[in-house]
Amino acid sequence: MKNLGKISLILVYLLGAVYLLLPDPIYPDVASATRSNEPGDTWQNPDQKAFFTNKTRQEVLQEMQTSFSLPSIPSFRLNYRPEESGQFVRELVDSYYLEEIVHPLRESLFVNGWEPQNSPYWRSVEPDKRPAIQINGVFYRSKIILKPVYSSPLSRIFVWTFIFPLSYLCFKSLKRSFTS
Repeated sequence: MKNLGKISLILVYLLGAVYLLLPDPIYPDVASATRSNEPGDTWQNPDQKAFFTNKTRQEVLQEMQTSFSLPSIPSFRLNYRPEESGQFVRELVDSYYLEEIVHPLRESLFVNGWEPQNSPYWRSVEPDKRPAIQINGVFYRSKIILKPVYSSPLSRIFVWTFIFPLSYLCFKSLKRSFTS
């Protein structure tokens, strides 16, 4: 019985290692959108991309979750308060929504959307006085900023390797506290 447990742990470890060593997904673009050429979206933040689009929040997030995926591996979406965009994306950026598409123990993609027409702050203002998103004379519904966060395969394996002995020690400590 002990051998079956050890073999199971080795299998789980190896499957996890394979998952962690899969190649990173491609950093996506928003389809049918105009790439921003504003200074804060180009050379000042080279790891980020910004787009102007007429897509809704759900359309953008569904497209990003599909584009930023690994074959046969699910991703998860975490929803943050828009006020946290300064912490996760960059300071002084307008935000109506902020979501993170996550591959656990691997990489993630922050999707920050600015839709001034839907923003609670601007709802009380008359529609013609709300800010508009415009670039090159064309008006858009929203501005999307994408920020990927990657980790090195070595650090992933390091964390994965130490999860096992630490889990064992936690289990042993819990068992001892419940039996005494």
